Amino acid sequence: MYGVIGKLLWVDLTSGEITVESPGDELYRDYVGGYGIGVRLLYDRMPAGVDPMGPDAILGLTTGPLTGTRAITGNRFTVIGKSPKTGTWGDANCGGNFGPALKFSGYDAIYFRGISPKPVYLYVRDGKAEIRDAAPYWGNGVDVEVELIKELGDDVKVAWIGRAGENKNLMASVMNDLGRAAARSGLGAVMGSKNLKAVAVAGTQKVPVADEAGLNAYVTESMRAAKAENSPAYQLFTTFGTSGLASACAMNGDSPVKNWAGSGEVDFPGASKVSDVALDKYRVRRAGCWHCAITCGAYLSVPDGPYATAGAYEHRPEYETLAAFGSMLLMDDTEAMLKVNELCNRAGMDTIAAGSTIAFAIECFERGIINAEDTGGLELRWGNAPAIVEVTRQMAERTGFGAILADGAKKAAERIGKDSAQYAIHVKGEEPGMHDPRYSPGMALNFHLDPTPGRHTTGGTGELEFFTGLDVLPLPAPLNVHKRDYANKGLPHRVLLNDRQLMNSAGVCIFSAFIAPQDALVRELTFVTGEPWDIGRVQVTGERIQTLRHAFNLREGINPVRDCPVPQRCLDGTELKSGLGKGYVVDLDAMRDSYLSVVGWDKETTVPSVESLRALGLDDLVKDLHPQTVES
Repeated sequence: MYGVIGKLLWVDLTSGEITVESPGDELYRDYVGGYGIGVRLLYDRMPAGVDPMGPDAILGLTTGPLTGTRAITGNRFTVIGKSPKTGTWGDANCGGNFGPALKFSGYDAIYFRGISPKPVYLYVRDGKAEIRDAAPYWGNGVDVEVELIKELGDDVKVAWIGRAGENKNLMASVMNDLGRAAARSGLGAVMGSKNLKAVAVAGTQKVPVADEAGLNAYVTESMRAAKAENSPAYQLFTTFGTSGLASACAMNGDSPVKNWAGSGEVDFPGASKVSDVALDKYRVRRAGCWHCAITCGAYLSVPDGPYATAGAYEHRPEYETLAAFGSMLLMDDTEAMLKVNELCNRAGMDTIAAGSTIAFAIECFERGIINAEDTGGLELRWGNAPAIVEVTRQMAERTGFGAILADGAKKAAERIGKDSAQYAIHVKGEEPGMHDPRYSPGMALNFHLDPTPGRHTTGGTGELEFFTGLDVLPLPAPLNVHKRDYANKGLPHRVLLNDRQLMNSAGVCIFSAFIAPQDALVRELTFVTGEPWDIGRVQVTGERIQTLRHAFNLREGINPVRDCPVPQRCLDGTELKSGLGKGYVVDLDAMRDSYLSVVGWDKETTVPSVESLRALGLDDLVKDLHPQTVES
């Protein structure tokens, strides 16, 4: 099978046993890679009801067939497991250098079981794996990535957890490249629960490509065209990265403001101070993920003053960070923004969750539910940069008032009590991504129905509505519905979501969808794997992966209709004073019914029909989801 190494590494941290599995071509053909293969294995090998931070929980670091190839943005890896934050399926996608290095080390994925009796890290080089002592790197602020590279060689790439993961904070991320985060689902806490500090990988294994000359020619011509045609998306990302979106999105209504209750033009006129040009004056150099021609990253530096940053962790904040700590908190202090980003990178902490949880705390403070005595003297008010920086530090260390907030808004509301829960904006414990459904209605479907609640990066109409800003989707009929035609959103949502499942599983970045040709995914999969890929196969395979992710949650007793409501504050724009979502109320029920109808899922239970399961080749799920059918 081309595009893959064909080997999976299994590590039992309790016993120290390390085994190698060669799963065969059929698994790769049906589930591609990444969280596609990952969810198949975890569904089969991890029974329902497992404690996500217990010894029976499995944590995976996975790649796809395009990872480590010349495919456009072919550098992604995905961390997978059961989320300790939501109790659902959990995954977190990340770029940088670790994903390709994992494949070069001789494996497509590494899966961990058990709990080590002491802190450890895993070292893999050219197929040889060893569990090593991580006591020197645990809990003392040592830069484990820097130190492991010094010890093991410059070619080593490291995935690691910081203090948030060690402290099992439910917003903990898995990090690499000193600031690139596999941030969502709280999987850094799972890594911490296993006493696994880091995974260091290196090697010389070449990823086999069926038609390397064809792939190289296609990628070269596609990127030449993107540059020559002066693609707006390419120019935005290569110049400012996603920071170029922050000011405009705060003004047009895409960014949530003031804990989802405010309006950008009215409440956050200082948005431009934490966006594109304002950040760019601190830029030291550009940066990009492995072999990426877009190069949307950069390193920034605050050399002195109260918010001086500390070198290695100075990645430019992404849009999600700028919205979560900017428009959500009304903080327009540029240097304070760079400092909280550095603190979260160093600690390994999800910036969406951290900023959103602080927004909840500020609203509680403003409403008198908590006071300075509760917060240890911190004046948690909108835009108060010193207090925001300090409480971010405390959250990472699980000290002071930060210990109340360290597991996210839902847990914080449970600890604070009183009337605080109504101001905790979350979907089953996960703070939503920083894209407002009142502006991009399809985002509400992602937040509500995706197996990772609150997620904004799994495709669907919301993603296209956000990037194009158009009222009518720029798609061929019958997919080009108006974005507020709630009753007919199901079909385009299904098509776009299925495509993204393939992208996430194949190992490429979602930004390539807005820069590369529309046929890039099928062309690159064909060049790399040697298998015939077309849009039809993408749709069936993507829906197979999405359905199995959903089935994982159903087996846990989770029905999103009942268990994953989207807060009304995220849907009702009648009180907004500005922005393109002003005056609209998102009809989530109509959108959900439309989607469930086209995919063949029950509108009340969300259980896929027997026919839809069999059409996807998921016959084995029939006995789990329709036991009465098997019995009869």
